[in-house]
Amino acid sequence: MKEKEVLFKKFGHTFPAGTLLFKEDEACSGMFMIIKGQVRLFKKIAQDELTIDVLRDGDFFGEMACLINQPRTVNALVEEESQILFIQPQFLDTLFRESPEICFKIITNLAHRLKRVYEIMEKLVLENAELKKERE
Repeated sequence: MKEKEVLFKKFGHTFPAGTLLFKEDEACSGMFMIIKGQVRLFKKIAQDELTIDVLRDGDFFGEMACLINQPRTVNALVEEESQILFIQPQFLDTLFRESPEICFKIITNLAHRLKRVYEIMEKLVLENAELKKERE
């Protein structure tokens, strides 16, 4: 049996489209890994929703709040019926020790997210500089 099938039997759930997996500012209940499906991460800003990312097969999310023991920073909404692993915090340590490839994937994913943050920051700084020039 493949590793993902074993993990799905132990930690897997099928969620219908429209399921809100978690909201920003909630405590970490666990991390998620999409086996099949699609989940949208977004922030609520006033009455609007700002999409942060759309995740698909093989992607994971929710680990940050668990790793740093801080509240969630985004909302997670199932966009289409999805098979998702839900791993509670007490099992994360075991998972990381027994599956170094998952650890590596998490570190790589976090590095990509940080890179995107830097790119967004650079864009905002440049836009702000242009606005200042226009006002002068």
